[in-house]
Amino acid sequence: QAWKTAIAQGFLALKKMRIMSRHRTGVLAASVGAAPGCRRHRAIAPYALTLASALVAWSAARCGQWSQGFVSHAGAFGAPSAATGHLSATKLQPLQHWLAGRASAPDHTASGVALGASEGGEVSPVAGSPLPVVLLLHPDEGSPAFVEVHHMGELMEGEAGRPGWAVAAEQLAKRVRWDLGDPPVVDFQVKSLSEFFAGGSTGGYALVLGVDLPQELPAGCSEEALAALAAESPSRLFIGSAKGRAVAPRWRALTRLQGAGAAELEDKGPLGISAMIGGWAAAAKTQADVAELWHRRTAEEAVYAVLDLIDSMVVPVALMRAQKPEPTFETVSRAVDKCQDQFRVCFTTPRCILALSCLSTCGLADQSCSYRCIASYQSEAFTQFSLCALQKQNLLNSQIERPVTPIAAPMPTFRGKPLTADVADSILIGHYDPSVNQNFSWLVTAGSNPAYEQFTLQYQLWYPGKARGSFWYHPTFLVEALDGTNIWRSRDYSVRRDKTTPGIWEFSVTDNGIVSEERWHLLGADDNLNWLVLFYIGAARKAGLAYRGCLVLTRDGSLPAPGAEAEAVAAAVARAGMKMWELEATNNPEVDPANKPPLVTPETAVVSGLLSREPLLA
Repeated sequence: QAWKTAIAQGFLALKKMRIMSRHRTGVLAASVGAAPGCRRHRAIAPYALTLASALVAWSAARCGQWSQGFVSHAGAFGAPSAATGHLSATKLQPLQHWLAGRASAPDHTASGVALGASEGGEVSPVAGSPLPVVLLLHPDEGSPAFVEVHHMGELMEGEAGRPGWAVAAEQLAKRVRWDLGDPPVVDFQVKSLSEFFAGGSTGGYALVLGVDLPQELPAGCSEEALAALAAESPSRLFIGSAKGRAVAPRWRALTRLQGAGAAELEDKGPLGISAMIGGWAAAAKTQADVAELWHRRTAEEAVYAVLDLIDSMVVPVALMRAQKPEPTFETVSRAVDKCQDQFRVCFTTPRCILALSCLSTCGLADQSCSYRCIASYQSEAFTQFSLCALQKQNLLNSQIERPVTPIAAPMPTFRGKPLTADVADSILIGHYDPSVNQNFSWLVTAGSNPAYEQFTLQYQLWYPGKARGSFWYHPTFLVEALDGTNIWRSRDYSVRRDKTTPGIWEFSVTDNGIVSEERWHLLGADDNLNWLVLFYIGAARKAGLAYRGCLVLTRDGSLPAPGAEAEAVAAAVARAGMKMWELEATNNPEVDPANKPPLVTPETAVVSGLLSREPLLA
């Protein structure tokens, strides 16, 4: 009982420091949302390193010894005796004292124009003031790095296929506004450099984010205007959209977050002490996270970077806060009490500990890294640990719900007739036909969510189940483990039709102990089933995660043909408010004969009547 109390107290002390609640990166992770269809294998505990340390200590005290195989990971918490494997109480005392001592540590939060501090250090609009204005400032020419990767837009002509900064920034702004609330918590604007200087007032922004700005100013731009920007907009961050795009000296000199300049934000001092003493540790972390997300060169992560910056530096964003749940003494204590066996097994199972340790090294929202850790060290101990502590006992105290935006209406007709639920199911069943060695329905060719298209060879199978009205989704996909080996993984989702609208389904899956619930939309399909476009919105409610994405699938994973076919795909993608260039192409190489996919042929699977263009039977 004493250890249980110490664990919870330490957990809450660190929560007050925001070490836990400000960052999604963490070790206590489960790959949620599964499948390749679940782009979403996401690290689920923002504060897991802290939890892991406390629970390792608890497990050691409870069990009396460490499991062989993870001794090397315990050094930070007091290494066990090499001879006995026992963890002494003396070595745990520094951790206990440090945890308790941090309870009174201040929480530094940046303020912006027309913002006031509320209880707890958060910022909120001052009563009677207009919405804080956040500006994304971009160059007059060129393109952001995320439109230079291999994507669906390459099938299109001109700006529709490879947009310049102006078009890309407007789309980015639309995506950001999806999650700013209704009514929005900030006024998010985008301007080119020329528009910014031509507008007259260049100050008064709560936050300015400049990306890829050149050293030389456009004609007609004045140094006086830059001085006004610096004087009237206290929070300013300037970055490049890729690692190779350095920030010009002019803009680097203007960077200022929580009173710290670019050099200070990048050099926090030994162990981050300078940043902590100076009160800008949170700003330094945010600056690093935002730059890293942009440097991954995906539109999805650029959107996330902007939302994270607004949430951290300007005003709380509800969806972002919901993805940073704050455990309470009650939730931690309950999980430790109810899941003692699962804690003990996990912390005495080398693969479970290795999975947690690996996940702690992943960057913010780096789903590729997170799932590689899970795939490399997947174990029943990890699954049961997540299922009990997170899913059943809601250790994270997560209350998140699925996003409600955008409104993505499914395609209304197919082959000239109103879409029915039976026809929609048959479209998903697609090309499955074992008689011609086609043991899957579709192969993913592109997707908007980087936690999805990272997977190679994503085979999708839909089929009816044995029970009346049941329907299943079985994806099979290839994951590269940390040692370079390729591992096939698969998941099983239950699928239910929407009761009122054909072409909408509810998907549910339990993956590594975490339940994900998703709403899928049929946005478009070719009459000859040459391609299919799907959109999903989902959440892992007990993991504090919400997500969305758009997929393009074909029979063999190849891109649709340019011209009329690509235009039709673009029209379907637009039903979700998205652009073709936001969907990154998936890698679909030749299958290794020595490592073939473990495709299945369920007894209840059927061949779609749509393949022969014959009418469906009632």
